[in-house]
Amino acid sequence: MKQAVAIVIREADRFLLIKRAKRGEAEDYWCPITGAIEPGETQEQAVIREASEEMGVTVAPIEKIWECYTEDKQYVLHWWSVRLVDDRITMNPDEVKDYQWVSYEQMKYIEKMFTADLNFFEEASKQQLE
Repeated sequence: MKQAVAIVIREADRFLLIKRAKRGEAEDYWCPITGAIEPGETQEQAVIREASEEMGVTVAPIEKIWECYTEDKQYVLHWWSVRLVDDRITMNPDEVKDYQWVSYEQMKYIEKMFTADLNFFEEASKQQLE
């Protein structure tokens, strides 16, 4: 089974979501920064690389907080909480169309979100991740 990471960046009650730019079924979906783990790479290394590649931010992985399958069952998705080390955002237009900081309450009104993501953020909104 392929492995991927989801990066949970939280400030108070808001989470950073990106609007996916990659063509295909998931285009225009709002989700956390995500990406496949490359061969020989640890989950932590993938978290750091994906945050940099997609949004130009530097993060420090804190801990793995959840795991689920992607909706198409192609990947096991490892969810990581992180601390922003450098929050100067530079979106990679090949990966990201837009981004926003949103609360779980706001997410419920976003049309294109994956069910698993909403389930995670519903639980995460009830607790402090750090």
